[in-house]
Amino acid sequence: MGDASGIGPEIIVKLLARIVPHEDVRPLVIGELEILRDAADSLKLDVCFVTEGEDADGEFPVRSLDLLRLGDFETGHVSALSGNAAYNYFAHAVEECMAGRAQGIVTAPLNKAAINMAGHRFAGHTDILETMTEVEPVMALWHPKLVVGHVTDHVPLRQALRAITVARVKHTARLTWEAVQRAKGTTPRVALAGVNPHAGENGLFGTEEIEILRPAMAELEREGFPVSGPYPGDTVFLQALRGQFDAVIAMYHDQGFGPMKTLDFANGVNCTLGLPFVRTSPDHGTAFEIAGKGIAEPESMIAAWELAVKLLNR
Repeated sequence: MGDASGIGPEIIVKLLARIVPHEDVRPLVIGELEILRDAADSLKLDVCFVTEGEDADGEFPVRSLDLLRLGDFETGHVSALSGNAAYNYFAHAVEECMAGRAQGIVTAPLNKAAINMAGHRFAGHTDILETMTEVEPVMALWHPKLVVGHVTDHVPLRQALRAITVARVKHTARLTWEAVQRAKGTTPRVALAGVNPHAGENGLFGTEEIEILRPAMAELEREGFPVSGPYPGDTVFLQALRGQFDAVIAMYHDQGFGPMKTLDFANGVNCTLGLPFVRTSPDHGTAFEIAGKGIAEPESMIAAWELAVKLLNR
């Protein structure tokens, strides 16, 4: 359900109001029944939530964890109670997937400040997933026109530069390559963005392209995951949108997130690669400034659901 102080409950209701039923995909909401019912009533949408195990056709089951009630929080404000609940809803879903009782998670947004106020020292969903699954996940942004895998994500830029290694570049490129192939059913065309301006200009503006990216590319080629580049970060996304590439490997958070959010803020999907289950989420945050106003756009949440279904079916 995400952070109840934000738009999580609202976009879940709007998603389920528009969802296309899939015979082999059963949605289950981890959250609080009364909060979801209140959101549906406020929006005047005919979405029927019931306790898990009591659902019939056209009804959506909810597994309530009894961590939060209406009146415990103020909509649109950071709350440790909401942060703690949001963390535990997500952690419970991960545990269900790790136990084989679920195969995928579509996450509503949580608030990093709120979960840290509650004592959960994480930078976000990806950080939690890495700890709980003991794998090295990759954050990818997914759009019908372009996929962007990130070598580093929510870390300071100085730390990100130290984390760009041959092994990490290979890992990110390989997972992105495999995910795009699985989703599209064709051999993907993947490009590496450079670390430095003009992709280093043959060492004039930096040597990471020579010392890290090119060796990584050579190893990927030998292993059957060909990628091209490195290309300047200021032009590679335009080349991709013109049809030259299916995916771009960005070296750090803003290098990939800036172009993708400019491309289409509403319909992007955050997809975590490398997990033993599918995980997607909308590419936006808790939007406290509009929470409770009924104006949150559900398109990114719907896109996250549809991508999860596609990946599960593949």
